[in-house]
Amino acid sequence: MIYYGNGYYGLKEASLGYFNKEPKDLTLEEASLLAGIPNAPSVYSPNKNKNLAHRRQSIVLNQMVKYNYISEEQKQEIEKNYQE
Repeated sequence: MIYYGNGYYGLKEASLGYFNKEPKDLTLEEASLLAGIPNAPSVYSPNKNKNLAHRRQSIVLNQMVKYNYISEEQKQEIEKNYQE
């Protein structure tokens, strides 16, 4: 079971805990944020350090672009949301 910080174990708990949504209802922005947390949950938890969480999310998004899961435009749209 993967730890996502804030006492959340597993994707379902993290999804419900951070976004009050089932995993199937997550947006790309929310899912990419969660994808970066397990690397260092105490550091990348959005409740503890939003800036570091977003930096890690950028790494996830860059990899998604690199492997053609999303477009560069989708990545930029998500990053624009948290730079404002």
